[in-house]
Amino acid sequence: MRLSSSRGAAVVLAAALGCGSDQTGATDSDTDTGTGTGTTGEAITLAEFFDLAEETYCGWAVRCGAFAEAADCRAVEFFETVYPPRLLAEARLDYGETGQAVEYLLASEAAGRLVFDAEAAASCLAYVEARGCALPGAYAAEEAELAGQAACNAILRGTMVENGPCLLSVECAPQEAATMVCGFDPSCSEACCLGGCRRLASLSIGTPCNGNSRCQEGSFCGRDANTGMFTVCTAKQPVGAACLGSDECDAEGYCDFNTGECRALAGEGEPCSDFGDGGCRPGLYCADPGYLGNGRCYAFAPLGGACLADWYLGCSALGSVCDPQGEQCVVAPGPGESCADRPCGLTSSCEWYSQECVALAREGEPCGDSIRCAGALQCDGWDPASARCRAPEVTGVCAVPGEDELPQGT
Repeated sequence: MRLSSSRGAAVVLAAALGCGSDQTGATDSDTDTGTGTGTTGEAITLAEFFDLAEETYCGWAVRCGAFAEAADCRAVEFFETVYPPRLLAEARLDYGETGQAVEYLLASEAAGRLVFDAEAAASCLAYVEARGCALPGAYAAEEAELAGQAACNAILRGTMVENGPCLLSVECAPQEAATMVCGFDPSCSEACCLGGCRRLASLSIGTPCNGNSRCQEGSFCGRDANTGMFTVCTAKQPVGAACLGSDECDAEGYCDFNTGECRALAGEGEPCSDFGDGGCRPGLYCADPGYLGNGRCYAFAPLGGACLADWYLGCSALGSVCDPQGEQCVVAPGPGESCADRPCGLTSSCEWYSQECVALAREGEPCGDSIRCAGALQCDGWDPASARCRAPEVTGVCAVPGEDELPQGT
């Protein structure tokens, strides 16, 4: 979106949202905990929401160092055409995110298939406006942040009952203890295949399963210890129990493949998986700098903080990396700088052949191979000699299906 909103974030409800006590962003303004207060204003409509969402997202992206100015961000984002809901909820930057056609969402709301929750939208925007610039997973999320993420996921609520017609899963009404999806006839090859709201089945504990099965929450598809063959859905195992796979232990533990048992998640400085594969409590990471089979848990370091020279991913701020010479977290390399021994920062990608960071391509500029497009722009090929970054296109919007239309199999 190239135009800025005249209303700005004034519609955001008052909120104080923490985003982790150790968050450190890529700029001086991001050294706080992400706590902020919005301004109470009038309720917004769905039609107004998309522009405000883009404005708020871009404000956060600028604050975290992904763009120099909000206008640079808004030139490569298209929330008013294709809405990418995960960007708001997941505190991540746009690397060609796909989304939902806004024209269809508006038509679906007008038809009563979607309900727009203005309060959830305002709370979500307040959360995005307030959050810091820490890498997701680099800290243990606090209750206020989880509430903000939940608000972002509750902006649109479906009203269609089970087996009712749909084109998007978000149109299906939530069901207690069940995941609802818009299921389609796989034989349909049309552009606007009519789907039906289906309950995504989960197998109960004790039910035979295989690698494609979806066992109920808190369980996994077990394997025979002798043959390795899948058996039945089994409750996740407590600390001290035997395990064969990484998904077999409960939230308090991880599978130690050396001993074949679930071990308690480790704290800072405690042993974790060999070679740094995992096994630490939330907000910590497992590293084995010398690759000696002696992994230990470490806290992510802020900008300027000490880090492990051989483990460049131990820095907490988005766009930061460990400098192996100074053993300190620094802003990752930008355009024109070397990426031979570390990844590029938020504004560039690593050109494979020259091992040099190149600026993210803008609309109409060459892309492909190792040259990435900025924001939501899509590369229309692989060869930089001919491929160019293009804005996402919505060539045609399907009509909202009538309530009397029944999908196949209903």
